[in-house]
Amino acid sequence: MKPQRLALIIALLTLAAAAVALLPVLASNTKPGQALQPKLGLDIRGGARVVLEADTAKLPRGQEWNQDTKNAVKNIIENRVNASGVAEATIAEKGEDQFVVELPAVTNEAQILEQLQNTARLEFYYSRDWKTERNAIGRYEFRSGDGPNGRESVTITDRNATPPVTFRDPFHINVALGEMLDRGAKAKEKTTRVTLPAPLNTLANAARALRAGEGEGAQPVVTLTQEDAKKIDGMNEELRNFNAFLQQAGEPILTGNDLKPNSQSGFDPSGGAQAVVNVEFNAEGARKFADFTREHTGEILMAYLDGRIISWPNINQPIPDGRAQISPFASVQEAQGLANLLNGGALPVPLSIVQQQSIEPTLGQEAVNQGLLAGIVGLGAVLVFMAAYYLLPGIVACLALLLYTLFTYAVFVLIPVTFTLPGIAGFILSVGMAVDANVLIFERTKEELRAGRSLRASIEAGFSRAFSAIFDANVCTAITSILLYNFGTGPVRGFALTLLIGVAISMFTAITVSRTLLLLVANTKTGQNLNAWGINRTWNPRLDVVGKRFRWYALSIAVIVPGLIYAFLGGFKPGIDFTGGSELTLRFARPVTRTQVQEAVRAQGIEDPIAQISERNTVFLRVPRSAEQREITQQQAETLVSGLESRIPNNDVTLQSFETIGSSISNELTRNALTAVLFSSLAILLYLTTRFAIGGFVNGLKFGVCAILAMLHDVALLVGAFVVLGYFLNWKVDTLFVTAALTVLSFSVHDTIVIFDRIRENLRG
Repeated sequence: MKPQRLALIIALLTLAAAAVALLPVLASNTKPGQALQPKLGLDIRGGARVVLEADTAKLPRGQEWNQDTKNAVKNIIENRVNASGVAEATIAEKGEDQFVVELPAVTNEAQILEQLQNTARLEFYYSRDWKTERNAIGRYEFRSGDGPNGRESVTITDRNATPPVTFRDPFHINVALGEMLDRGAKAKEKTTRVTLPAPLNTLANAARALRAGEGEGAQPVVTLTQEDAKKIDGMNEELRNFNAFLQQAGEPILTGNDLKPNSQSGFDPSGGAQAVVNVEFNAEGARKFADFTREHTGEILMAYLDGRIISWPNINQPIPDGRAQISPFASVQEAQGLANLLNGGALPVPLSIVQQQSIEPTLGQEAVNQGLLAGIVGLGAVLVFMAAYYLLPGIVACLALLLYTLFTYAVFVLIPVTFTLPGIAGFILSVGMAVDANVLIFERTKEELRAGRSLRASIEAGFSRAFSAIFDANVCTAITSILLYNFGTGPVRGFALTLLIGVAISMFTAITVSRTLLLLVANTKTGQNLNAWGINRTWNPRLDVVGKRFRWYALSIAVIVPGLIYAFLGGFKPGIDFTGGSELTLRFARPVTRTQVQEAVRAQGIEDPIAQISERNTVFLRVPRSAEQREITQQQAETLVSGLESRIPNNDVTLQSFETIGSSISNELTRNALTAVLFSSLAILLYLTTRFAIGGFVNGLKFGVCAILAMLHDVALLVGAFVVLGYFLNWKVDTLFVTAALTVLSFSVHDTIVIFDRIRENLRG
């Protein structure tokens, strides 16, 4: 078979492969059951991403935190998310005690997040000492009545105490404590600071005390009047008494484990609009429930949810069918929320949010539009340059680049890879590397043509001589991508994955597709014309870097040294990724000033807000984490937006994105970033030492060390420029900056390898 015919067959097969790869993607809109459309990330389609951390220290006695327990927690989270109606949600384990939950296009985010953190431990208690119609001399008397915020609350009186002691429901104490702490925060500058004893009833109230005052740990300091401080002391005493009472009640008669996962909300069948939860016990639970109701008709069975009384029904008659009602509830929505929790199961450990990110779909779409525009303009500029400078080979490279883009897109959809903004950036960078590979091949081919070799032999030699540089450079990029994926978080991992896939496909298209197409056109009449290969062009700009190296040294010093100076002056500003805290992206209907926003935020009790005004009335608001101020929640962010609208009149405010990062996550990000840089450097050093060990290991080590030093120099230039500009423009260092630095690291080694490859070739003769 003739070479040109073989090349034509290979080219046709390549085009056919591209068509086959894209066919299911293009047909996915018309063929039912084929969900091969692009999978969009939260930063594009909008939604919420949270990292939940399990408090393993609070595992039930005798239970271990092992893979079975993790699977149980993950299944419960999945059940609760599915019950909320969110489609295409993802739940994944992270580390030893964390779970990542992604909720695309969610509308009831605050409610779902509250349910995810709810332990939902349902217990039914009975005490022989209850005062009832059958037991008129019972020690404990139970009463219900109106509690705070219009919610029904309960009190329990110990009639044997002298005088009788009344314990209030923890919900009642929670609300009253919270109200006092809020008053203390507002009166902070006017009253005396009082040290409050632990436990401050709940973690939520302890956090409010921390935000109101200046302490931390079990002894928060908060500004309150002496009178309020005494009331809080009394409430804490009530809480201890209430917990002691629960311990006296003994083991629960029934728990949530005795229920079938079919609880539903509804209305009281006896009439009225009272919302209830209808539950059904499983076989074992129904037997225990029937025995208990038969033996204790006329008495009270108490239902507790996470230690709080939620229902206190009188047992009017034996109930043999295993069905019951839990009531009362303020609304059907509240009742359905409990039903969803019960159906999902009780968590064996409490979960808390340590990182949260919320993005409005409109913000993601704007970013996509801008990214697509930049990508199209950039790709178009590259295609024009390649065709104009390299002529016929450049046109071939353009065709290969388009095929590369189609191949890569098809692979992304078939795997599938989630398209995120950093992921798209990684794909665009891989396009640049694909172009770079073609440039190396074309330059080596032109060298062979100028040396007088035939066209076909020059093409073969060009590919052969350029392969080692392309291979080594792509391997170093792959090393960086793998380490980024291993140590990075969601967005960074998306960047690393698309870059890694893109690099692999770019090697295939550059070495296979470009080679085949070049050999094909070389047999045409136009291809036989050497002028079409640009070998007679005299324009060959040269930069005498070595001869004028001291000028370049001075330029590097002029950037790096001021960067170090400004770093010590505070120019190197870590973002909330590394310090912890919260960040909100706000869109105002009308222009606002930085001072207006910060004063309106401070007026709501938030200290040290940092507002940055951007284009189109967009404001980036950062709330740093400190000893006095913890991360704000989604609900608090929404309240903050309402407060801004009331304090900045005639200006509607939209919360476009919200992100909060706890201290454990920020510490992990810092550790992972440093680890990624260290391991990337060591892995590249080891690889280059092995590949360039001409004459022994020591010689290879020299090449590797020089490459790493050049890489560190380039990263130092990046950091220096960033610090100086960041000092004046208030830029923050975040995980995406670390990604950019590692990208510079990879491309720096890429260029160094091209030079080292020529040295290696000359040394080998």
